[in-house]
Amino acid sequence: METALNKPFIDYFVSQDDGTYVTGSISFIQQAPYIYSLGDLPTATTNPQPAPATSQPVTIHYVDSTGKTLKPDKTLTGSLGSHYTATPLAITGYTLSQTTGEETGTFDTTAKTITYTYTKDPLADVGGLAPKNTVIYATKKIGLYRQATFTKQARKQWYAKKSRINRPMFVVTGYAKSKNGVKRYHVKDVNHSSKTNGQTGYVTANAKYVTHAYYATKHQRVTVINPQGVNAYSQKDLTGQAAHYQQGQVLKVKRIVRHNLTTRFVLSNGRYITANKSLVQAGKVTMPSRVRAKGALNRYTDVQLTRKNRHYSKKASATFTVKGWDYTNANNFGKRDTLRYRVAGGYITGSRHLITVVK
Repeated sequence: METALNKPFIDYFVSQDDGTYVTGSISFIQQAPYIYSLGDLPTATTNPQPAPATSQPVTIHYVDSTGKTLKPDKTLTGSLGSHYTATPLAITGYTLSQTTGEETGTFDTTAKTITYTYTKDPLADVGGLAPKNTVIYATKKIGLYRQATFTKQARKQWYAKKSRINRPMFVVTGYAKSKNGVKRYHVKDVNHSSKTNGQTGYVTANAKYVTHAYYATKHQRVTVINPQGVNAYSQKDLTGQAAHYQQGQVLKVKRIVRHNLTTRFVLSNGRYITANKSLVQAGKVTMPSRVRAKGALNRYTDVQLTRKNRHYSKKASATFTVKGWDYTNANNFGKRDTLRYRVAGGYITGSRHLITVVK
């Protein structure tokens, strides 16, 4: 088949960026200088250049268990092949419960998503108060009263200011206000080895005097401060004992989890330990490893220093390796407590008037 045109056939085709052609308007005339057959049509070429590979972002979501956004999304970007690391945020009143997606990796040509899911913290304060059935302890001297309006006549018991490991603990069972509108906790004494165990009444709700007895947030490491040490377990409910850690040991923490209305620390080895502040303390707690008597000194069998088992003369300038520490009057909340050092053969005073730290 032949066609008569008034200009070269190639002029009717417009080249495109992708290598193809499109035709414009073609005029056919009876007397034309150019005669073409269809075999003369230009051949379209398709050879587009592929788009260069580009790095895609990593998007991080922070949501609660219902999918509600708790914090604005965060976007990580970087060059293709470079490394990224994502970390969860600490969100007040919430605890991280699940992580979906790769927290570490490299940027590639596929966009990635990481979702941190948080659970509402059952230990989060309600109106500035600890929730019911949670445990609080006293950080200063407080009284237990029969009524929410504190008077001398209504006072049932004084609780002396104690060292951390001996602080009196209470379960919050309710709330009240004094005649002047001051907030109070209704509590139950849960100091099981004390004569006060089981007593109920009202204590101050002032955070300067009482606070949560359990940690509510994760810490990178904790130190065992309980003189008897703490056990580690395979289960969150603290069953299946897997190990025992001595006083003074520093443990690495991976996360914190809830069990009922208390908390547990999950160690780097996956084991569970208590998060009770009377038994473990956040960070590294240091105590002297060696002490020397400034003068004559006695060693005792008991922490109360009532049963002497050896006397060291001033001339001896006795030096002791400290194996641990403890305090007197552990279960007597009518009295304050005093530091003692546990050494080979018993206990000695921790008073800096009588001993000096060697190391």
